[in-house]
Amino acid sequence: MASNHGWKVELIPWDHQNPDHVERLYDQRVACGWRSDEVPLWVESAKKGGKIFFWIVLSDALPDRERVVQKFVKASPRESASLRDTAAEVRLVPRQPTMRGFNPIGHVALDIHTPKEDMELGLPAVGTVWIHQLYISHTLQGGGFGVGTMSKIEALAAAEPINAHLAALDTVSREVHMDPEKRTVLYGEGRLPPPRVSTEEWYIRLGYEPFRRKAGGYIWASKDGADIPSK
Repeated sequence: MASNHGWKVELIPWDHQNPDHVERLYDQRVACGWRSDEVPLWVESAKKGGKIFFWIVLSDALPDRERVVQKFVKASPRESASLRDTAAEVRLVPRQPTMRGFNPIGHVALDIHTPKEDMELGLPAVGTVWIHQLYISHTLQGGGFGVGTMSKIEALAAAEPINAHLAALDTVSREVHMDPEKRTVLYGEGRLPPPRVSTEEWYIRLGYEPFRRKAGGYIWASKDGADIPSK
C-alpha cells in the first residue's frame, strides 16, 4: 500500500532481550487496552524467531517533530524516557544496532502463522504474513502516523528475511466495535478514548478486504469483569 504519510515515521526493531524495551511494550499495551498480559509470551516467541515487534518513531523529516514529541510525552509521562536501538537480530537474522536514542509513539508486529492455520482460512500456505498489534498513542491518532506505519510495515514484510507476498490481519468487527452497549464497556468514563470509526472500516479504507468472520475469536476481559468478544 503506497501512502503519502510513510515519510512521517520510521520503524525500529523491538529488542526482546532488553528489559527497557519489554517494559515499554507492556506500558503501551496497557495504554492500548488490549493484551498486555501476553507480552511475556511475545518475548518467548521472539526468542524462537516468531512474532517480532517494531517501534513506531517520528521521522526526523517531520517539520514540527519536537512539538509532537512534547505533546506525546505530556500525555504519556511514563514513556518520557528514551529507549535505545539495541536489537541485534530480527527473526534470528543478525543486524547491527545503531544505539541511537528514540521515543516510540507506538508499535506494530509481524508474524508468520503455520501453513495449516493459513490454509484453513483460505490463504496461501507460503508467503502470507500477519500484521498484528498496531498501536499509535491515542494522543497522536489522526495525524497520518498509523497509515504511514502500515505502508512501512508492508514494505518490511515484503523484503528479507520475510519475503511475504500477501499481508493479512485480524481486528474487531464493525458490529462489535460500534455496538452502543459494548462501547460503553470499552470506552466508558475513565476508559479508552472512543474511536470515530471502527478499526475494520479504517483497514478497509487502506485497501484491505474482509475474508473471514469468527464470533468470539478472542475475548477481551474488562476491568469490571465483563467479557467482550473481539471480532
